[in-house]
Amino acid sequence: MRIMIIDINLSPDDVGSVEDLLLIKEQLRVIDQGFQELGLETPEWVSEKQLIITTEITSRVRAELLRRLKTSKARRSALATADEKRSILDTEIDELEKKLGPD
Repeated sequence: MRIMIIDINLSPDDVGSVEDLLLIKEQLRVIDQGFQELGLETPEWVSEKQLIITTEITSRVRAELLRRLKTSKARRSALATADEKRSILDTEIDELEKKLGPD
């Protein structure tokens, strides 16, 4: 188990993995909850860090999904028959010609 210590000056770029970002996000949630339970206003830095960390997690997960999609499409394309490849190219050519309009 990893222990992450929150630094007010922490940048998401300093955090190596999504798992570590999730640990930090959970710690921030606990801090926020603690202030609320005591009837105190949550410090602004906690709210800001929560937003920054959540945005970074979303961004990294999306980037990984896009990378996997690109890889899967490339693998699928490599498995396509010549007729399938021709059909895909014909469709793409038709779409481009429609976008360009008449000569």
